[in-house]
Amino acid sequence: MTKRERDPLTNTTKYYNLIRRLTFPSLKRVLVEVFFTAAIGCGLAFLVATLTFDGFVFGCFFGITVLAIPSVLAEYMLSKYVLKDDPLFYLRRCIALSFVMTLVWVLFLFAGGAFSRIIPGFPEEPFLLGMVCAHSLRSFAILSLSQCSLLRKITASLIQPLSCLAAAFPFLGVASTKAVLLLIPTIAISLLLSYVLLAFIEKRGENVVKTSVLGLFRSFLSVFLDMRNEPLERHLEELSVTESIGVSVLRFKRASDSTTKAVMIVPSFHPGPFLNVGSSVLPMLIQNMVETETKAVAMVPHGVSGHENNVVSQSENHKVVQLVRTLLTAGKQASTASKMIRSSMGAASATCQAFGKCCLVTLTTSPKDMEDIPPEVSSALRKGISDMNELVLIDSHNSIDEMPTMTPQDSYDLVTSGRTALQQAASAKQGPLRVGATKITLREFSLDQGIGPCGLSVIAIETGRQLSVYLTIDGNNMKKGLREQILESAKQAGVNEAEVMTTDSHMVSGRISSRLGYHPVGEAIDNNVLLSRIRSAIGDALIGLEESQAEWNSGNVLVRTLGRRAFENLTTLVQGMSRLAALGFLGIVAVPLLLGLILLH
Repeated sequence: MTKRERDPLTNTTKYYNLIRRLTFPSLKRVLVEVFFTAAIGCGLAFLVATLTFDGFVFGCFFGITVLAIPSVLAEYMLSKYVLKDDPLFYLRRCIALSFVMTLVWVLFLFAGGAFSRIIPGFPEEPFLLGMVCAHSLRSFAILSLSQCSLLRKITASLIQPLSCLAAAFPFLGVASTKAVLLLIPTIAISLLLSYVLLAFIEKRGENVVKTSVLGLFRSFLSVFLDMRNEPLERHLEELSVTESIGVSVLRFKRASDSTTKAVMIVPSFHPGPFLNVGSSVLPMLIQNMVETETKAVAMVPHGVSGHENNVVSQSENHKVVQLVRTLLTAGKQASTASKMIRSSMGAASATCQAFGKCCLVTLTTSPKDMEDIPPEVSSALRKGISDMNELVLIDSHNSIDEMPTMTPQDSYDLVTSGRTALQQAASAKQGPLRVGATKITLREFSLDQGIGPCGLSVIAIETGRQLSVYLTIDGNNMKKGLREQILESAKQAGVNEAEVMTTDSHMVSGRISSRLGYHPVGEAIDNNVLLSRIRSAIGDALIGLEESQAEWNSGNVLVRTLGRRAFENLTTLVQGMSRLAALGFLGIVAVPLLLGLILLH
C-alpha cells in the first residue's frame, strides 16, 4: 500500500478556527464596546498628549461625539437602507465593523498623542491617517463580503468614515481643503486596490474550482456565523461528482414476534464536512428515521470512508435515508451467531462476529492515534470474505490526540488483524443468540463539548456463554485512552468482549476554536459521568436480553459527493487565496497610508 497523503482537511482547521474567533457578541454588548473604546481610547490619547485630567475628559467627550455616535447612526442607516438585503451585514455586524474601525482610529490617535512632542500635528494628522487606514480596512471587508451592487458597497464603505470626519471638524479645526486633498486620492486608491485584488482572487479561484470564490467564501461565513447551510450546499453541488454510496444494515429481531429490537446501520459516506452542512447531519437523520419506523434502538457507527465521500446537500442526504428505509424491508436471516473474536497485529486491533453468513468487523489502532481508515483497507478485506454473503465493516474511530496520518504500516496491520479475525469468526461454531439494546441521549453534554444529539447506543449479544457489547457514541472520534477505560468498565459489568465506536458526526466540528476544530468525545466532558452513564446503559441492555434473530441487507445509491479532487482543490484554494489576500491586504492598507503621509507634509 502506498503512503497516504495527509488529509487536506487538517490544513484548513486553522481557518475556521479563525472565523470562530471573529464571531461578534450581542448587539447590546457591541454597542457598549464601541462607546467604551471610543471614550476611553481617545481619553487616553489626549491624556498622554496633554498630561492633564482636562485633556482626558475632553478626549472622552471627543471619542463619543466624533467616533461613537456618528458610527452607530451611520451603521443604523446603512443596515436599514443600503445593506438591508445583505445576509451578512445586518445591524449588529455593521456596528461590530464600526467597532473595529474605531479601534484602529483610537490606536492612531494614541500613537499621535504619545509622540506629539516629537511629531507635531496632534490630533489633526493622527485622526486623518487613522481615517485613511480605517477606510482601507472597511472597503476591503465590504467589497469582499457584501453581496450588494458595487455602488452600494462603495457607499457603505464611505458613509461611516465620512460621518466621523464631518463630526470632527468643529473639534479639530481641520481646513476643508486639507481634508479633501487627503481624502479623495486615498479613498480612490484604496477602493481601486481592493477591487483589483478581489477580481484577481476571483479569476484565479474560478480557474481552480469553476465557481465564484468570493461567493463560496460568503457561503462559508453564512454557515459559521448564522448556521445557514443552503448557500454553501449550492456551491458544493456545483463542485460535486456522482459517486455510489454503500450502506449495510444489520437488524436484530425478537424471535418471539419478529419485531425489531435493534438496528446497526453502517454507511460508506463520510459524515462531514462540518456543522449542519451536507452529510454532517446524516447519521442523525438515519438514526431518527430508523428509530421512528422500527421503534427500536438504532446506531450508525462510522464506516470506512474519507472526506471525499461527504454528501453535499440535504436533497442528496434524502436519497441515502430512502435507501436505508428500503433496506429495512427485507434481508437475509440467521438465528445463530459466533462469539466476538478479537485479533491484533502491530498497532491495529480488529473484532469479528459472524451472524449466519454475515460478518461484522470493527477496526481500530487505539490507543495509537487514528483518523479515517483509508479505503484500500476495506478493498483488501472484502477480497477475503470467502463464502460469506456480507461484510459489515466499521472504522471504530475511537482514539485521537493530534491530527494523525494513517501510515502504510497502519494499513497493513489493520488488514492483517481484520483478515485474521474475519477468517476465525467465519469458521467458528455458531449458536443461538440473545440480544439486548438501549439508548440514552446524554443530554448533560452538548455539541460544543463534542457530543451529538443521538447520544449513546448499546447493543449487547449473548451467544455460546459469551457476552459481547457494541457501543456507539455520537461524536467525532474519541479522546486518546478513553476507549480503554470504557472497555474496562464493560468488563467490570460482566461483559466478555466489547468495542467502542463513534458516528464521526461532524455536527460537532467547526463549532468551537480548538486545535482540532472540535472536541473529541471525552475531551471536554466529565469522563466519570460518561463512564457512569455507559455502565448504566450496559446494565439496561443486559437486563433486556432475549432470544433473537439477525437479518442483514446492503445496497448502493448514486449521490453527489465532494470527491477527492474537488475536496483537495477546494482546501488548497483556501490556503493559497488566504496567503494572497493577506499579502494584498498589506498593500491595500500601506499604499493609501503612505500617500496620506505624503499629502499631510
